[in-house]
Amino acid sequence: MRRPPASRSRSLRFLAPLALLWAIGCHSVPPGDEGDSNQPATSEIDPQGGADRILAITVGGQTLGMVETRLDKAADGTWTSHERVTFSMTRQGGGADATFNTLSESITVYDPQHEFVSEVEVEREAGITITRKLRREGDRLISEYEGPDRKQTLEFPVPADYRTSLQVYFDLLAQWRETQAPVSATYSTFSSERERFEKIEVTFLGEANYEHAGKSLPGYSMRERSEDGTLVTSIVDHDFVPMSLDASGTFIATMVDTPPKLGGEGPSGTINAELPVSGTTEPEWWQLGEQKIAVTVEGDDPASPDLWEDNHYHQVERQGDAYAMTLTTTRPAAGFVAPSLPMKLEPEIARFLEPTAMAQSDNPAIQSLAREIVGGETNSMKAAEKVVAAVFHGIAKEAGARGSATATEVLRNASGDCTEHAVLVVALMRAAGIPARVVDGIVLAANEDGSGVAGYHAWAEIWLGQWVGVDGTVGETGTSARYLEFGIDEPGQLGSGGKMMRAIGKTKIELGPHKTFEALGR
Repeated sequence: MRRPPASRSRSLRFLAPLALLWAIGCHSVPPGDEGDSNQPATSEIDPQGGADRILAITVGGQTLGMVETRLDKAADGTWTSHERVTFSMTRQGGGADATFNTLSESITVYDPQHEFVSEVEVEREAGITITRKLRREGDRLISEYEGPDRKQTLEFPVPADYRTSLQVYFDLLAQWRETQAPVSATYSTFSSERERFEKIEVTFLGEANYEHAGKSLPGYSMRERSEDGTLVTSIVDHDFVPMSLDASGTFIATMVDTPPKLGGEGPSGTINAELPVSGTTEPEWWQLGEQKIAVTVEGDDPASPDLWEDNHYHQVERQGDAYAMTLTTTRPAAGFVAPSLPMKLEPEIARFLEPTAMAQSDNPAIQSLAREIVGGETNSMKAAEKVVAAVFHGIAKEAGARGSATATEVLRNASGDCTEHAVLVVALMRAAGIPARVVDGIVLAANEDGSGVAGYHAWAEIWLGQWVGVDGTVGETGTSARYLEFGIDEPGQLGSGGKMMRAIGKTKIELGPHKTFEALGR
C-alpha cells in the first residue's frame, strides 16, 4: 500500500486510503489469502482517544473506510490535529480471505501562527507497523522513517513558498471577507512518503451550509487542485475540518453520527480492478510490437494534466477526455549493445541505484541473492534477464500479506502480486548495479479468442542506456506493446495516485489495429 503523505493539505491527506486500490490492480495475477488484519482496538499514539467527527469513505457507492478526527486547541494558541483512518476492502473474486485492512493514525501540531511544528504517523497492516515522523527545524524539515528492515532520516530545505494549509486557509478567509469573491493561492506542501515538495492551488469559494441530521451546519466551501491533477471540493467547518469531500467524483467522504461497520464487523466493499475493453487483439499478447487504442475517461476535467504522455510506452493525442494512443514495445531494437557492468552513470540516473524504504537494495539478503542470480555476468541486458526470470519463477502469483509489501518482505514471503514483483525486481536490479524504478499504470492482455482485457498494474523499468520496461509477473524483459504508464512510483517523483483517482470507474478502452513483432521485422 502507498502510505499516507504527511504535512499535506488537510483535505487531500484524507485521500490516502484510496492508494490501496493499487494493491488490487494486478490484472495478470490471481487473488489469494491476505491474512489477518491485526488491527488494534485502541490508539497507540493518542492515549486520550475519542473523535469529534467521523466521516464515512465511499468509492463507487461502497463504504470502504472512515476517518475519525479530533482538534485540540491549547490556551497558548497551539493546535493539535488527531486523525485515525480505517480502510477495508475485498478484491473481487478473491473470497473472504482476499480482504485488505489498514489502520493509520496521525497527530499533527501547529504553533499559534498555524505554522507546522511536528507530525507522527503510524500505520498498521497485517502485523506490520510503519512509523513516520516529521518536524521542522529552522529552514529544514526532518523526516524519520521506521519500517520493515529499514530506518532512515532525511533532511529537506524548505522552499520560500512552503506553508501549511491552515495558514493559507486563514489568509484566504481574510481576503474573502474583504472582497466577498472567490480567492485563490498556490503554495508548496510536503509529502514525506514521496519525499518531495508539491504544489497545491486552493480556492476559497465562500460560505456554505452543510445539511446533516436535520441541522444546517455553517462552514466554508473550498476547492483544491494538487500538482498531479487531483481535484477536491469540500465543505469544511470554521476550523477547516472537512464535513464533506469529493475527489474527482470517485472518492467521497461524508459526515456520519456512528462509525460504519467495516471488515469483520460488516460487509466489506468489493472492488473490481478490471477495465471495460472492446475489440480484439493478438491472442498471444506477448508478441505485440504495436497496438493502437482509443481511451475515454468519461468526464475527465480538460484543465487537468494529461493522464498519458508521449514516452517509451506510447505516443498520445488528447482531445478533452479522449486519448488516441499508439502503444509501443520497450524491447531494444536489433543491434542494441547493452552497457557493461559496472555502468558509468550520470547523477540523474545513478540515483535509481540508491536503496529506499520500499526497495532495500542494501539489505544483505537482497545483495546476496542478486550476486547469486547474476554471478559474474557483465552484460547488463543478460544480467537483467536473469533477475526478471528469477523473480518470475521464484515468487508465487498470489496476493501478498499486505497491500504493497517491501522487497525484503516479498523475499521472505516468496509470494505477491504485481506490486510485490515490481519492488523485488527493482531492489535486485539496484543491488546488481542496474538502475531501476517502479512504474504504475494500466496493462492490456487478451483471452484465447483475442478479446481484450485490462487492469491497473505495477511493473518496473531499468536503465540500459535507455529505459526498458520489465515485468516480473509475466517474465518480460523488454515489455510488449500493451502498457499505459501513469507515472513513476519512487521517492522524489510525483507518483500516480491522482491520475488513478481521475481514471478509476470512468475509463473505457477500444482496441484498434495491432502489429506483432514478426510483422515489424523484430
